[in-house]
Amino acid sequence: MKKLTALIFAAALTCTAIFADENLFSISMGLASGIPVYGTDSIISSGKEIDKPNRVIIGTTTSFNLNLIKQVTFFTGGDTLFDFVWDSKQYANKIHVSFPLGLKIYPGIGGFNAGLAYTLGFRIDSINTTEHEHEGISTWGNGFRLSLEYNFAHEGNSRFLPSIGGYWNLMPRGNKSYDNLIVLYIAANF
Repeated sequence: MKKLTALIFAAALTCTAIFADENLFSISMGLASGIPVYGTDSIISSGKEIDKPNRVIIGTTTSFNLNLIKQVTFFTGGDTLFDFVWDSKQYANKIHVSFPLGLKIYPGIGGFNAGLAYTLGFRIDSINTTEHEHEGISTWGNGFRLSLEYNFAHEGNSRFLPSIGGYWNLMPRGNKSYDNLIVLYIAANF
């Protein structure tokens, strides 16, 4: 009986060092912007045929996190990136939507983490230029996402502190062409 009690006590003491300070489940939601780098064969219009265009790139990121231990977080969620290019009569808009599933590794430097995720997603192109006139063309793909992030809520001081980070999402679009999305974001943690 003494051995069993000692074993349970030793296991509990060991586990307190590795259990996460965050809640078991958490949600992060944020705003993003970035630079989409399109493969030459993955788009119909780059928007460069529009003379003196306006351009806005904005997006969102959401993740549902499972925080079992301090060093590893499993997550899934959704990312969007809106790339709007237009002038008074023409437009070349693209909407990227992806669903990552992966993990974040905390190497012990505060809330700094590196993530790797499998992504499944699509892009919708809505284009009306002098050279191209297409509405609602969608392309699907699956790829991966590499991320670096600092989560200020990871140390358990307050779960409402933000996260800042960035990711690179490589998404195949067919014809041996790829979209490279380089995105920076700030997110609130709940």
